[in-house]
Amino acid sequence: MRPRLNDTARRRRAARRVDHVVSDFVPRYYQVYTVLAQRVREGEWSLNTPMPTEQDFSAAFGVSRVTIRKALNMLQEEGLVLRQQGRGTYALVPPTKRQSRANFSGLLENVVDFELHTKVRVLSFSKVALPDETARLLECDAGAAALKIVRVRSDSQSPFSYTTTYVPEPEAGLLDESTLGNQTVSNALGKAGVATVSAEQRLSATAAGVEVAKHLRIDVGAPLISMTRVMRDGSGRPVELIQALYRPDKYEYRVNLSRDNGDAPRWTVKIGK
Repeated sequence: MRPRLNDTARRRRAARRVDHVVSDFVPRYYQVYTVLAQRVREGEWSLNTPMPTEQDFSAAFGVSRVTIRKALNMLQEEGLVLRQQGRGTYALVPPTKRQSRANFSGLLENVVDFELHTKVRVLSFSKVALPDETARLLECDAGAAALKIVRVRSDSQSPFSYTTTYVPEPEAGLLDESTLGNQTVSNALGKAGVATVSAEQRLSATAAGVEVAKHLRIDVGAPLISMTRVMRDGSGRPVELIQALYRPDKYEYRVNLSRDNGDAPRWTVKIGK
């Protein structure tokens, strides 16, 4: 008879199973690509000095040279490195002018900069009946009419976000596909007179499905940052639901923590600039 596991042992065994599944789910070459892309953008290698060889990277990451080669080829396709036969691989992002990963805290609030430096492609713009969970987040009845907008946004190099936005009535009637253009939906609503004064945001991780992977030019199962944000007007009523998927090699979420002085010590969150 096998001994029964206590709760702690069961949780540890479950955690090991989950870790195993997640690590197997994300291709090794993509894991290597994500790490190297970040290091290139952070200026770890100068323009005139070759990066480590495939053999060096293979030993450092504990993977085959085929895996390293595929990751480096992805970096070259992104325009982050230049591979020259007989000379090696060179980083193309100057350390003094390297591209910083954008800060989520300012991603949608810094609308002017966001719209100037990115472009958007609309995949769908249509009226739909709200699914149960979406209706709950918007505090509407299930099946209520709303506008659903699905868009892919890109920077100068590649697509980085796949966003689904729901706007309930009557605000939905204020938006038009031809005039929305490259604006964020939040900005378009603001210009139409709908002032959003607060938001609730949740972040988590997920894996890319077939449709999202195709539009973000990544592999199915690649890791993504998932953001859900509910925007509210001055009365506290939800006027917009944003469900966005971001490539983690291009975006990060950053907060600063400070300890307030008072009778009871507590930590407060200050969004980084």
